[in-house]
Formats: sequence, C-alpha cells, structure tokens
Amino acid sequence: MATTPRLVLLRDSEWPDVPGVCCWRTAAAAAFTAAGTTVTDVTWQKPAPPPAVPKPPPPPPPSFARKAARKIRRTVFPPPPPPPPAPDPGPQPVPGLAAAGADVVVAESLRAALAAVDGGAPGERLWALALPPSRGLPGDTTTFGTLVNELAPRIAGFVTDSEIGRDAVERTVNTARPRVIILPPVVPDRPCPACADTSAPESTPTGGTAPQGPGSAMPTESPGIGSNTAEDVADDIAQLAGWRHPSDAYSFPMTRRRGLSAEWAPADLLDWAQESRGVPRPSLPDAPPEWTAAAQDRGAREVVAATLPAEAAPARSHRDVLISGFDLKFIRELADRIDDRADFTVSLDEWQFVSKGTSRTAPLLAEADTVVAEWARPSAVWLAKHKLPTQNLIVRLHRFEIEAPYPKQIEIDKVDAVVYIAPALGPRIRDEIGWPKEKLVYIPNFLDIDWLDRPKLPDARFAIGMVGTERSLKRLDLALDLVAAVRRVDPRFVLHIRSIVRDSTHAGVSRAEQEYAGWVEDRIERDPILRGGVSFEPPGRDMARWYRKVGAFLSMSDIEGVHLAAAEAMASGAVPVFRPWPGVSEVYDDHWVHRSVDDAAAALLANADPKVWAERSAAAKAEMRRRYDPAAVVGAWVDLLHGDIDRAREPFASYVRI
Repeated sequence: MATTPRLVLLRDSEWPDVPGVCCWRTAAAAAFTAAGTTVTDVTWQKPAPPPAVPKPPPPPPPSFARKAARKIRRTVFPPPPPPPPAPDPGPQPVPGLAAAGADVVVAESLRAALAAVDGGAPGERLWALALPPSRGLPGDTTTFGTLVNELAPRIAGFVTDSEIGRDAVERTVNTARPRVIILPPVVPDRPCPACADTSAPESTPTGGTAPQGPGSAMPTESPGIGSNTAEDVADDIAQLAGWRHPSDAYSFPMTRRRGLSAEWAPADLLDWAQESRGVPRPSLPDAPPEWTAAAQDRGAREVVAATLPAEAAPARSHRDVLISGFDLKFIRELADRIDDRADFTVSLDEWQFVSKGTSRTAPLLAEADTVVAEWARPSAVWLAKHKLPTQNLIVRLHRFEIEAPYPKQIEIDKVDAVVYIAPALGPRIRDEIGWPKEKLVYIPNFLDIDWLDRPKLPDARFAIGMVGTERSLKRLDLALDLVAAVRRVDPRFVLHIRSIVRDSTHAGVSRAEQEYAGWVEDRIERDPILRGGVSFEPPGRDMARWYRKVGAFLSMSDIEGVHLAAAEAMASGAVPVFRPWPGVSEVYDDHWVHRSVDDAAAALLANADPKVWAERSAAAKAEMRRRYDPAAVVGAWVDLLHGDIDRAREPFASYVRI
C-alpha cells in the first residue's frame, strides 16, 4: 500500500507571524495538502552570534627594569605557543528537519533554504520561495541574486508568484538552468483565518505595504546568512503583505500581482512643460495574472510531481547507469529525468578533453550496470575497450561524428545499441560506417516541452528569432537577406539573435570566418533597412523566457542534425522557417520548409495576421508534442537501459527509414 508523501514547510524564524506571512503559510499548507501530501512545519532558527569575549584591561606600563627582566626571561624560557583556535563547526543541520523524514521540503525564504542544504538536507527534494524585489539582471550581485545563483545548482527549484516573477528569477540566475514553478502565495479566494478581518495596510513609499497588527515589527538585526540584511527580510514580508490589498501605486512586486495591463496611479515626476507633477503611467499589453486557489493547488501539484521519483515497472530491477563523454549538454536533462526514477541511479562523468577521461571514469565504470557513451568519440572507444562483458554499452551518435574518424575505432561487437537522434542518420550510419542496423535505435533528443510552452509576449509574431549564429555555416547572411525582404514590406518585423558574437578580430577562428563576421557587421550597421531591425543578446540558460518574445524562428544552416534550437522554438509556439538543408523534411513537417527567399518572406509576412499566426503557432506546438513527446523519449530510454532494444524502438518506429 502506497504511503502518503510527507512535505515540510520550512519556516524562517525571522519572519514574524503577521498578515501576509500567515496568509502564505495557511495557503501553502492547504495547497500541498490538496496535492496529496501530509504537511508539517519546521522552523529554521538563525544561529546566534558567538558571545563577545571581553578584553582584559591593559596592564600598567612596565618600568625599564621590568622590561629588561621580561626580555631575559623570554629568551631563557620562551613562552609556550598559543593554543590552536577552536575548529569551526561549519554549517549545522536544521533541527527537526531530518527527523521529519520529508519527501519534499519547501523553504519560505532563500536563506532558510541555503541553511538547510548547507546542513546536509537533500537538495533534490528542496524548493525555495523566491520573491524577486526587482526585474533582475544576469549575474545579479544583489543579495537576492547572490542567493538564487548559489542555490540554483544545489536544489530542486524555486517557487514564485507569477509569470513576471518567473521571468525575473530566470533572468537573474546564470549558474544553472533553474526549475521555477508558479504558485501565487496570497490569493483572495483562500482567506487566512488569522487575519481575514485585518484592514488594508498602509502603503510604503515604494508602493509596497507595511505589515499591521501585533508583532508586526520588522527584524532589525542582520540575519547573517548569504550576506542577507534586515532590509531584504523586510522586503519579502512587505511583498506578501502588500499583495493582500493590491494598490495602484506602481512597483515591481505590484506588477506581478495586478499585471502590467492594470491601471496605475500617476508617477510622481515632472510633466513635459515642467509645470506640475503627476505623469500618467500607461498600462501595457499583458495577460492578467491568475492569483487563485486553483493556481496555488496546480503549482503545489507540480512541485510534488517534480520531486517524487517516478515508480518503476514492478518487474524491473534497479540499475546503476553511467553517462560518460566530452560535452554532456545535450543529455543532462534526460539524465535528470531518468535519475528521478526509482529503478535507476545515474552518474555523470564529463570529460574535460575530447581524448582524455577524468579521474572518476574508471571507478564509475567499474560500478555501472549500463554505460552510455555520449557522442561516438574517443570516450566511446575507451569505454568499449574497458567495459566488462556483463555491462551493457550504448553509444549515442550525433550528426558530426559520421564524418569524423572516431566511429570506425569503436569495437562495435562490444556495443549493445547505437542511438541516433535524427531519422536521416540511420541509413548513413549503416552505409558509411558499416554498423549493423540491428543495433540501431532512433530516439530523438529530450525536449522539455512543458518548460518551453509559455504565454507569448504581446505582438511576438513580429519578432523573428535565431540562435547560435557565430559560425558561417549557420548562414546569418541568408537570414539578413530574408529579414531585409520582409522589412521592405513591413518594418514591424525585427530579428532577435541569441548567440556568441564573433567580430572580425575574434581570436581562435580562421581568416575566412573573421572576414565573414566583418562583412555581416558592416551590413547590419550600414544597410538602412536592417539598421534598427537586428538585435543581439548573449547566450544564457533562460531560453524559455527568451522564447516568449519570439513568434517566428529561422533555421538557415547549410547542414544540421536536427537543429535542436528550432525544435525548442517550435515547442514554445514560434512558427519556423526552414531552409532546405539535407534531411530537414525527415525531422520537421515539410510545409515549414521554403525553397526560396521570396517564399520564406511571404510566410513571415503572413504572420502579421494574428489569426494566421495563432493557427501556425498551435500547429508548431502540436508537431513537437508528436515528434518529441518527452514521456515517450524517457520511456524509450528506460526500456533501452533495461536492455529491451525492440521495445525501445517502438515509440518512434514510424520515423525510421532503414
């Protein structure tokens, strides 16, 4: 009989039990109970500062004779060395947290979450409420930015209040790709018994609110965790209190509660003629945020589902899986999903060099039941040579390796299965490398569709996206031809590029690539049609946030395997425009592929009609759920890791052309 999961709400002792805070605590308990968990509270107490040791009064100044005697005495009888300093006990476990035996922990403050994970709490079960005080910047060094960046690689994820709040968290974090789930902390249709009759709080100068009633004083001491300050604690509490009675005074926290489309009080700024104060603050296009009990319950269910391990099939035994190779970026998310299951423990071994393993490679190989060589590179050669006969070896091959020398160095007889990620690659592996088709299994890349599928920003249909244009084979020059053709007709269209920018003097690239980059720079700068119509942003982990503003996407490459960025864009609802690179029609539906610049320009211009764009956007999403169904991808890998090759082929057999 299945047991009810146990969830701990980790309180922060610095948060007073005032209106707003009690509303969050009551709502969180109700939502997570509705999600099927048993909820208990544990309170984290900020460690007390060490007691100050009073300094002894200074002795009276010694006479000359005493000084001389002391010097002789120290020379003849040197004083013993001072005792060593007491060892630093380091972070301590949060009292009561381990005893609670939690399957899921939700910390109400970032510093409580940091204290828990520093004290040994399992990070994969820990979530933190993140209330961004501002829009944030990548690599933000504020207290909030420092804490979320420290926590992001170490915990399961963050809970925040709204889509705007999620954007701010993802924009701020650059240490990992954070998982952020929306769960509004204070909602009108789930009243808090403790403060249901409390009157509206007074506004603060920043548009927030101050807690009211007994015990509402803000903390005055610095908490001392993660360089947080009393002001940061007060800011979190003020946000929770302010959301109880939304105000029309503009502030970033209030935009998350009311939405940017709300009516706002005039800004306290001088007007154009500098004759009076009070400038109207226009509302902006935005969907109203959903602050309801239903949204809280939905967020709570997502947190629980994302934390608890998936149950294994009853007849399947546990297996230790090693994923090894140089550059694991395309398989990390899949590895996380497999590791979430009860029947697998996954270890990652990322080589720092293409041809040299790590100090962990051999020990991890010795412990593994199943080994996955990511890329058919020297790592796969080494793993095939050193694996035991009782171990299963799976090699995952991408397009680039077909033309490299490595595959023919792999002892294919020692390989149990070869996974390829694009249908067009199967015949090439068989014919050009000579590997038997009986070992080939087509499983597409894992695509986190639910993470990418978010509401688009207003008029996103006029924003054309492109990712990773730093090499000439990505053909940014053709994209510029296309965008220029579109902007001649409708200048509302703009190309947004997210990529490393290699200028004409960039070191480490060929002379031809430098010349290409310089020519592209000159064209964007000097062509009046393109000037103002192309923007660049550096790479980042917040791609789902970035795709919200992109309504179309260009794949202009000379050659690709699957062009995963295009798949991500389509999963977000961007309408794709593909150049006919080899194999594209086997990876994507053919009606997205355009045979000329004029055809592609006509397709983009048609997106100006909101109804046309909405239909195409829905079709792109549906295609990705069909071709890249995340559950089917994980299921196929589960079967393969358990050694069932025939069953692993079934989910995507209709796309195989061998």
